[in-house]
Amino acid sequence: MTNSSKKKLKSIFWFTITIMVILSLICSEGYKIPITGPLMKVEIKNNNTYTLDVHCKSADDDIGSRALKNGESYRWQFYVNFFNSTLYFCEFHQGKVTKGVFDIYDALRDFKRCTRCTWMAETDGVYGFSEKKPPPAAVFYKWLN
Repeated sequence: MTNSSKKKLKSIFWFTITIMVILSLICSEGYKIPITGPLMKVEIKNNNTYTLDVHCKSADDDIGSRALKNGESYRWQFYVNFFNSTLYFCEFHQGKVTKGVFDIYDALRDFKRCTRCTWMAETDGVYGFSEKKPPPAAVFYKWLN
């Protein structure tokens, strides 16, 4: 192998490593920069008479647990990742009773459906709504218990 071939191979190697590092940073949901995709806002509102415990997270970001009394909301925002694979799921509890674990934001389902994705926790389950006009069909998850 000639000296120029070795240099070319070495520069291709470092270029590839640099691209891989940049893509891994951009694709992480924890790396919140606007070049990855649009800013999404999610809100979960409790319309029940009981306190609803809600714990939400993604593969990269545990955003924590909230105890929502009637009329209270849990809100957060994030940028959709480069591959449009962002997924946030939430676990719902009424005291020690698990009500369910549901995909609250799934980029494949919600990217065109909403930029402000609103969820209403009702007596029979959680309903997902969109601010878009005309509104797309609501998403519904029935409580387990």
